[in-house]
Amino acid sequence: MKNGLRLLAVFSGLFFFACQLNQSDLPFGESQSGAGIAMDHWAAIRSYPNGKIFSSKYYQAWEEKASLSHTRDGEELGSEWVALGPKNFGGRTLCMGFHPTNSDILFVGSASGGLWKSTTAGQGVNAWSYVSTGFPVLGVASIAINPVNPDEMYIGTGEVYNYNAAKPGVVDRFTRGSYGIGILKTTDGGITWEKSLDWSLEEMTGIQDLLINPLRPETVYAATTRGLFRSYNAGATWDNIKDIDMAVDIEMHPSDTSILLVSFGNLNSPEQGVYRSNNAGQSFSLLNNGIPSNYTGKTLLSYSQSDPNIIYASVANSIGGLGMFKSVDGGDSWVIANTEDMPTYQGWYSHDVAVSPLDPDYFVWGGVNGAVSQDGGQNLLMVCFWYLWDLGQTPVGGPEGPPNYVHADIHGLYFHPLNPEVVYAVTDGGIFYSGDQGMNWEGRNGGYQTQQFYADFGNSLQDSAFAIGGLQDNASAMYVGDDAWVRVLGGDGMTGAVHAENDSIVLGSYYYLNMSRSLNKGGNFDGLNVSSATNENKPFNAPFGFDPGVPDRIYGAAERLHRSDDLGSTWEATSSDLIDPGNMILTIGLTALDQNIIYVSTAPGATNPKVLKSIDGGSSWVPMPGLPDRVCSDIVIDPYDENLVYLTFSGFGTSHLYKTNNGGLDWVQSGSGLPDVPANTLFIDPLNPEILYFGNDLGVYVSFDAGATWEPFCIGLPDAVMAMNLSYSPSNRKVRLASHGNGVYEAAMLDFPVNVGEASLHSGNTEALLYPNPARDQLFLRMDLGQPQKARGTIFTATGKAVRANLVFDFQKGRMDVSIPISGLQSGYYVLHLEMEDGQVENLPFMIQ
Repeated sequence: MKNGLRLLAVFSGLFFFACQLNQSDLPFGESQSGAGIAMDHWAAIRSYPNGKIFSSKYYQAWEEKASLSHTRDGEELGSEWVALGPKNFGGRTLCMGFHPTNSDILFVGSASGGLWKSTTAGQGVNAWSYVSTGFPVLGVASIAINPVNPDEMYIGTGEVYNYNAAKPGVVDRFTRGSYGIGILKTTDGGITWEKSLDWSLEEMTGIQDLLINPLRPETVYAATTRGLFRSYNAGATWDNIKDIDMAVDIEMHPSDTSILLVSFGNLNSPEQGVYRSNNAGQSFSLLNNGIPSNYTGKTLLSYSQSDPNIIYASVANSIGGLGMFKSVDGGDSWVIANTEDMPTYQGWYSHDVAVSPLDPDYFVWGGVNGAVSQDGGQNLLMVCFWYLWDLGQTPVGGPEGPPNYVHADIHGLYFHPLNPEVVYAVTDGGIFYSGDQGMNWEGRNGGYQTQQFYADFGNSLQDSAFAIGGLQDNASAMYVGDDAWVRVLGGDGMTGAVHAENDSIVLGSYYYLNMSRSLNKGGNFDGLNVSSATNENKPFNAPFGFDPGVPDRIYGAAERLHRSDDLGSTWEATSSDLIDPGNMILTIGLTALDQNIIYVSTAPGATNPKVLKSIDGGSSWVPMPGLPDRVCSDIVIDPYDENLVYLTFSGFGTSHLYKTNNGGLDWVQSGSGLPDVPANTLFIDPLNPEILYFGNDLGVYVSFDAGATWEPFCIGLPDAVMAMNLSYSPSNRKVRLASHGNGVYEAAMLDFPVNVGEASLHSGNTEALLYPNPARDQLFLRMDLGQPQKARGTIFTATGKAVRANLVFDFQKGRMDVSIPISGLQSGYYVLHLEMEDGQVENLPFMIQ
């Protein structure tokens, strides 16, 4: 590389547990790539059934959203999103760019959280800030800053490792990590941006590297999934000058800018190798004298600035490094300088080499861990190790481990162009800094909120300052009320869940239904063994969580649904047969209204994906009719009507929201105003079930009419955000968004229905009023009726649990006040559900202080 370069959703009496597909031929362990499995599953769910990720539809949907986003602002809506963190460690990061004259100004590209900037060299509590481009930029894989005019800058979008290799139904390995739209350019230091190489309507493309000719900055090179491109006019137009798929790395001779080195190839690429041009890209020749030209991973290059005849190349197969190769004659011939397997099982994904600008024999080499050589590769000194990270609560802007800790999966290594002692590493845990040429390291991630949460996020129902979720390659993280989150368990974190009545009981997990339980609010965890699922295939992000109606009951899923009634100590399958033979369970939908009613969705495996329903607690299952051939990503049951159910769907080319009013006998498309991009999550406001929140790969939408119409609700969010889960924090009446790339946000619930002093309804000849509201010791219901009526009432918690049932009222004509029994109820939000004799059903929210 160049020098200087599904959460537990606690809401509305429904718990949704999302997961992703299993890869049975890749059992994850110390010698396998969790990143690869995660990317496979991300792509598989979205690309089913035709094997394509339609970036064109993504961009078109973003344009539609942008045109609608100005219809109502945050003030008019009464709420906007606020970042909740984590801000004490970073998420997956792909690249870095340096200001040519100010050593404190850095830019980094995250894997799915956009572009970020620091003006403090990454130091401090608020070192990093998000850079809005005005486009739906998620993954930024390359950055190039004009060395003559640093206000001119290019970024390359998309994270792709396996170009155009998706297969119908199942995605071949490690396809991609985020959507790409081509190259963007700014001429004012990042304030405004425009398209340069416009691939917003293309499919499955990415820009892997960018390089500006320092002697003629109008000449720009781009390594892309479609080959090597060049612009002679500062990005106005581009030409493909080497048409080989998967151009990965571009290096320019330090003193002769007509000499270029370019590496090609990665997973499933038809051609691989390192090519050299001696005429600024007019022609190229393959370098194959001692360096491999046939490999299944990728190759990263680095020129010595002090002796340009010396070049290093880190070459790897997909699951193993081939070594460090070295040339002392400008690439004419090569020898293997060191055989260490630095990339190990991720040769397709993350490794790099950077040569000291002062010493051609000194280089830093990274993969899963990091090393330096001071003698041209003859000897290596291991200097940093991923497993030395400090779990627990590290300070924002402070150290994240000892000086020999750097997070795993090093994507880029860079000697600072203005300070040759300084080295930066960009990793799956953010940005790391060394001030002594890579010997000692420290995290530089203060404020860098780019974490990739999976779809399962659990909130305490009593304490707004406690929640837990799982992160790609960053363990599980607990929110404890400030920007410094607490990391627990390690590895790839998956589902997180909190007991509804006792938030000291917490569940965390890592891949394949490996669950852990804490009885002291995350102070420590003990592993749980879902023994009844031992012989079943398990999804990567296996679904599990608490039953909303029976708080000590936990459900988990593999090929069958499994139940524990003692907080996970013992387990049994709910059925003797597999639910959907050959397919694994992706989501579980439960209701507090009836423990016999359970829904699940399954992944495409032996057969197409399905949504199935049980009315006997999981003993038998019936497929739901009339649904699209797509992966169902969320199942949401109305908190007051078990026959009203919503389904969200991933993929493209279909409606992404379906609804039934009769328990699944019939399903209808819903959602005027929702775009054709993969949907991930839906949340019902438990105090006003007409208000729905919907999350997809673009952001968040809100409906005020039970899903009939939708509008964007993205004020305060990045330009585009992958909304993986929407959940509820009832103690402070906030909706929370767990994103895949931008951490967690929260917002006040829209059109909050509880007004101090009253909660009322006016419908036909009926008028009802709850008072005082908020209540303390007493609560009264005033009815004003045109005729006598009987009514039945139920009091629900904000999560849909019935706490007072079978309340019977005999109302007379005219005005009448009755007392509502609230003695013994804890402080919080509740709903009085009334079923009138004439068939009218109403929900009256109230608060107990």
